[in-house]
Amino acid sequence: MKNILIIEDNKSYQNLLRKACGFESWHVFTADDGNEGIKLIGKEKIDLIILDILMPGMDGISFYYQLKNIIKKHIPIIVLTNVSDMTAYGKDIKDVLIKSNVSLQEVVRKVKECLK
Repeated sequence: MKNILIIEDNKSYQNLLRKACGFESWHVFTADDGNEGIKLIGKEKIDLIILDILMPGMDGISFYYQLKNIIKKHIPIIVLTNVSDMTAYGKDIKDVLIKSNVSLQEVVRKVKECLK
């Protein structure tokens, strides 16, 4: 079973994503910000991260750089955000999806592609 971590501060959207991913028999962890995400990564084996960028506490950009430079973990990441310019990210970013332009089914399809 694959472990997915959703880091999203909007609880309604977080729950929709969790349910959509749960239908695929993936084990889904959720975090409200990057700080919670870092703690979960320290405890669990995570196979893929769905990451929001604009969050209180530790935002997605800070999370990404802490994951990459401090923790030194390489986990595939799908950025799901309303921020359109994500050119600063590196190879761990598998895709950038704009929330207002993508359905939950498309997010699940991208996760499946990345987990192959």
